[in-house]
Amino acid sequence: MVWIRLLLFLLVFYLVKANEMTRSCAQCVSGDFLYRRHLMQDSSVGMSMGWVNEWKETNCAKGIIRLISCTHACVKITLVKLPKEEDNSVEGIMMDCSDDLIHASPDLPKGIDFKAYDENATFTNRRRNFSITYTFSMDSTDDAVKIREDHSEIILPYYKEDYQPGTIGVYIFFFFLFISFIVGGVICCFRIQKEEKEHRKYLEDLELQEPHEGEAEKMRNGAVPAASLAISDQEEKVIEN
Repeated sequence: MVWIRLLLFLLVFYLVKANEMTRSCAQCVSGDFLYRRHLMQDSSVGMSMGWVNEWKETNCAKGIIRLISCTHACVKITLVKLPKEEDNSVEGIMMDCSDDLIHASPDLPKGIDFKAYDENATFTNRRRNFSITYTFSMDSTDDAVKIREDHSEIILPYYKEDYQPGTIGVYIFFFFLFISFIVGGVICCFRIQKEEKEHRKYLEDLELQEPHEGEAEKMRNGAVPAASLAISDQEEKVIEN
């Protein structure tokens, strides 16, 4: 019985420790963070961090997040473009697990392994006209409603978010479709005008040809044109003389 109790105690202790060692981190981006990849992966200044494809399917400001099981601290990176247009304006936000994410950064203290960081801390640096803030937290950040509410007061540049590459492609398609309809309509109008002009000319030519056709019909019926009768009368007068 003692061994069973000891085993249960160790099992519970292990589960508690395991729960303390892992946390659930929100994975999301907002604003123009995805468009600042050159800033966050600028090797010329020693910046090196991972880039997650799933970020593009999320939105921190709208509470659209993915949950990631994380061994070390959760991290939030906030980009503010300088000079600030408004006090609460933010260029971009990223939230994720810090495990093996930031390999090197001129914005963070040297000599610390931020791929496995286990402290609550905030670091801010200015680089390339941006204020970059790294917020590390050992608490879970898995509440989508709270994340949405926390970002409800900030101003983000939504204009690029509203026009993602797929959306831009749709707009371009409809633009060219509209232009095609316009060009097609103009061509049809020109063709109709040309056909009407040719038809009028045909009718005019037909009207001019009708008198000649009438004379030919009379000749076929034995009638002699007036000009021919006049010539015959003149010939008779010459003979009489």
